[in-house]
Amino acid sequence: MLSDNATKAVDSVIKAIKESPEYIDFEKQKKIVKDNPKTRDMLERVKSIQLRLMSIPEEERNSDYAESLQDEYEEITENTAVYDYSRAESIYVTMLQEVLGSIVESVDL
Repeated sequence: MLSDNATKAVDSVIKAIKESPEYIDFEKQKKIVKDNPKTRDMLERVKSIQLRLMSIPEEERNSDYAESLQDEYEEITENTAVYDYSRAESIYVTMLQEVLGSIVESVDL
């Protein structure tokens, strides 16, 4: 159970995150995707491709298979809504990683 001070600090961080331009843009892009079944399907394909690309061993990153996945990824992300969502998600996740990294660096574990 968190102390009152820790709870207040966590609440403050959550509020700051939810008021950040990164979060606001991500939520906006998420709604656009959610409201369009075709875009939702395309985004699912993008996520599947990303997982497959990440599972390719380093020595096979230049293979025909990897290149075909990359080509498919680029083709799908030509769709503006998919691209905008992917960009917003990446920026938001980076911001969250920076926040968490700052917290972890600042405390002695």
